[in-house]
Amino acid sequence: MKMPDSLPADRKATLFAFGGERANSTLFTAAINTLFLREHNRLCGVIEAANPGWDDERVFQTARNVSVVQLIKVVVEEYINHISPYWFRLLSDPSPCYTAGWNRENWIPVEFNLLYRWHSLVPETAVWNGAPMPISGARFGNQPLLRDGLGIALDSASKSQVWRLGLFNTAEFLRPVELASLKQGRDNRLASYNDYRERMKYPRVTRFEQISGDPEVVAALKRLYANDVERVEFFVGLFAEDPPERSAVPPLIGRMVALDAFSHALTNPLLSPHVFKEETFSPAGWASIAKTSSLRDLADRNLPNGTAGLRIFRSLCQIIYFAPKLR
Repeated sequence: MKMPDSLPADRKATLFAFGGERANSTLFTAAINTLFLREHNRLCGVIEAANPGWDDERVFQTARNVSVVQLIKVVVEEYINHISPYWFRLLSDPSPCYTAGWNRENWIPVEFNLLYRWHSLVPETAVWNGAPMPISGARFGNQPLLRDGLGIALDSASKSQVWRLGLFNTAEFLRPVELASLKQGRDNRLASYNDYRERMKYPRVTRFEQISGDPEVVAALKRLYANDVERVEFFVGLFAEDPPERSAVPPLIGRMVALDAFSHALTNPLLSPHVFKEETFSPAGWASIAKTSSLRDLADRNLPNGTAGLRIFRSLCQIIYFAPKLR
């Protein structure tokens, strides 16, 4: 999400110096980035105290590497476990992946970029400190975060109900982004939705009714693709499918996320067999990695009073299974 050129000066003054402007795109993304920045600074202090002979650059980079691995752990052990429909828990242990056939150097394909554009999850109204807050007005301006603090931001995110992933369900202010995503798929000349189903070991669909049981979705697909199911595009087909029971995402997205998320996350160079050890991260950093599995773990260490009285739970994803489908 690009920062508007017409953003007023008083709102610009509340933006934070992050690595990219998208980190300021909403109060909630700014809060998550702030949390990890605080954790990095905390790690710098701990690592420096334990290694007084290290220079600033070594301390900084070691803390940075620890933070990256902690982020991977939170993604796998909290976030992916939350959206998964399975009854077993996934762990961010990279060792079983070292000899896997899919283990490869980290890279991001355009398909993965597009399938993760879950814009229809974003509600038009969230909760901020107990009161309704339009998301469209919470972009590129961190004054409420500066005023109320990081704890309120994380608690508010955790109490905000997301929408359900699917067609006809994107908030109005995000619809231009959906159009840009569709154009990107066409510009990159991606294969059809059916081709990707076949690639992911799903049978090709022969009728629109096999994509969705929603009559409105079926009718729209038939109209847009001239009654030819083979013409359904990748980006549209991904979000047209009905999600299985207990699942946050439709089947094709789920399978591609399972494949790509793990081949991206667990093949990070920091998790390679010659790097993923205490010597790389320092004893203090290694201990911190072992103690991190959730956003609450990070918040407990980086809020002035910890998380007492706050709900810190999978920010903006905690009730995804029961979220309404609003059109």
